[in-house]
Amino acid sequence: MIEDITFLHSNWITYISIGAIVLWLVFVWKEGSDFGKRRFWIRITVALFAIMSIAVIALKPALPILGKKTKVAILTSGYDTKQLDSLKKVHKRLKMFPYKANQPIFGKVNTSDTVFVLGQGLESFDFWQLENYKVDYVKSDVPSGVVRFTYDHSRVVGEQLQFEGMYNNPKKGNRLILEGPGGNRLDSIALESGKKQSFQLATHLKSVGTYTFSLVEKDSLGAVLSQDPIPVTVKNRKGLRILIVNSFPTFETKYLKNYLAEMGHEVLVKSRITRGKYKFEYFNMDRILMGTFSEKNVAPFDLVMLDVATANNLGRSSRTALTNSIKQNGLGLFIQPDDDFFRFRKDMVAFDFVKEKSTETNLMNSPKIKITKYPFIFKDQFQLQAIHKNDTEHIVSAYKHLGKGKVGTTVLESTYELLLNGKTTEYQQLWSAIISTISKKESAEVSWDKHSILAIKDQSYTFILRTAISEPEIKTEEGYRIALRSDIDISNLWHGTTYPKKPGWNRLSMAQDTTAVLEYFVTDTTTWKSKSGYDNIQRNRRHFDRASTKNTKQISPLAPINPIGFYIFFLLCMGYLWLVPKIGRE
Repeated sequence: MIEDITFLHSNWITYISIGAIVLWLVFVWKEGSDFGKRRFWIRITVALFAIMSIAVIALKPALPILGKKTKVAILTSGYDTKQLDSLKKVHKRLKMFPYKANQPIFGKVNTSDTVFVLGQGLESFDFWQLENYKVDYVKSDVPSGVVRFTYDHSRVVGEQLQFEGMYNNPKKGNRLILEGPGGNRLDSIALESGKKQSFQLATHLKSVGTYTFSLVEKDSLGAVLSQDPIPVTVKNRKGLRILIVNSFPTFETKYLKNYLAEMGHEVLVKSRITRGKYKFEYFNMDRILMGTFSEKNVAPFDLVMLDVATANNLGRSSRTALTNSIKQNGLGLFIQPDDDFFRFRKDMVAFDFVKEKSTETNLMNSPKIKITKYPFIFKDQFQLQAIHKNDTEHIVSAYKHLGKGKVGTTVLESTYELLLNGKTTEYQQLWSAIISTISKKESAEVSWDKHSILAIKDQSYTFILRTAISEPEIKTEEGYRIALRSDIDISNLWHGTTYPKKPGWNRLSMAQDTTAVLEYFVTDTTTWKSKSGYDNIQRNRRHFDRASTKNTKQISPLAPINPIGFYIFFLLCMGYLWLVPKIGRE
């Protein structure tokens, strides 16, 4: 048991020990006149015991309150009582601690041996409390409800808001409803019984502004079971200037140019009719001369689309001009594929493909709609950036960076068949993603990298800022300044964190440029509970799986020893030292 005694506030051990030794030496010096006599040795020994007693009281000795084989269970939200009962049967002395976020887990004591974490787990900001302990995370079942979702929170007028998600343990008869900012019903889907169900809801965006849509779940009687916010920012459409050059007219270009013109883009189509003769078509733009490629000719355009024959037959000067415009000015280039493209690839950036037998595919966001494709898929490489994937996670359209610009292509064939089959929305979404991703981007002096515009009240919301301003100053709507941290490798990259207090739409702005604004939406922990629970389970699993591979030093839980015994012993020693000289004998 002596080996188990631990002293709290160990920083004071050295100072108290030195003080005790000095005090005892003073006492020895005081009794020096009786040196060599029996009473000298008795008195200095009693004085040593008295000084040791008061030193031990000051050091606050403690003993383990749990045995070495005692286990501890931390009960977090959503824990399974059956799992807890099973642990109790195996570990008879199991101690339980209910978890409260941002509070000491074990109060004033630490924990020893194995720590079991039950339920959805700890919040990530509390992981540090279990850093040095052996933790066994016993995860609970995935909560029922929407556990995953994805949507583009920044859209353009006229585009479609498409909200996709995964519902865990759906109940047949319930419905998911997409509601507009005014509570009007926009789209809905019926839930079916089963373990998981993917769903998709959509609506067209008609005006500019910040809007809060809602995902509402209702039971078979129409009672509202949950209502979660979907914040969206809608901006004005920016018309692009697009050049399409084909070695001969194609159906793909015929339908594509009509779609681009309907979307308000300025389009120039140059198609070769016979050798040395070309047909020019202008949509939403004035006539301009377009001969061979030069940096001056392509400078007004945001995107150039070439078929394979045109790209392969470019002269040296045209190829150089086009390459320089991509690298230096950020021009986008899209190669329209054909059979020769996969055999003789001479485009600006080489794409690698994997041959397969299938000539049909789908898109991840429209798994039930079949699209014709060439018998190839992209070979996933480090520099390759996916635009579209199918439901098996294979890349079907992608791009690579080339200097400031991008070069992209696809393995899809005859996408206009979607229009002929009445799939207008899917066709528009397909080409909208390709066009907006590859085309030239405006070089803004300030840009925000926001993974999500959904924040939680009183919890950290992190944002990334890119700017050429040497010392940017970011403020909240209330005028509070947010401290920024510069990236160690990228000088124009800044990281910031804020803790929003006001529910609803919030705004961050830059003092040096009031037009540089980040709008984000603040909700509370009562919304998206299933998703936050699922995310927390995944975070805990990853964290504690990594932590379990490390060697951790176990720390015993401690409780201070009652000091009354030391006080009594000290008084007895001091009483002896005071009384014996008075009676003149020992």
